[in-house]
Amino acid sequence: MATPSNVIRVPKPAGSSFNKNRLLSKNELIKNQVKHFREVEKTLPPEQQSGMDFDKITTEGQAAEYIGKLTKFLHGKPRTAGGK
Repeated sequence: MATPSNVIRVPKPAGSSFNKNRLLSKNELIKNQVKHFREVEKTLPPEQQSGMDFDKITTEGQAAEYIGKLTKFLHGKPRTAGGK
């Protein structure tokens, strides 16, 4: 349970931190996140994959949509023995 002594305050990001139209090539962090999610997605059966064309993810907005879809799916997926 969070108490005043163990709460970490995280400042709100600047409004310019996310721009759905900004090219992904300008943001290495999100670009690498997309690559990592793609590697995870390739391990899923075809019927559980996003169906998104990985090569067409070129903007931060498209990356956010892709990451959001996979995150939602993975969070709802039951864990197996060993936590994988």
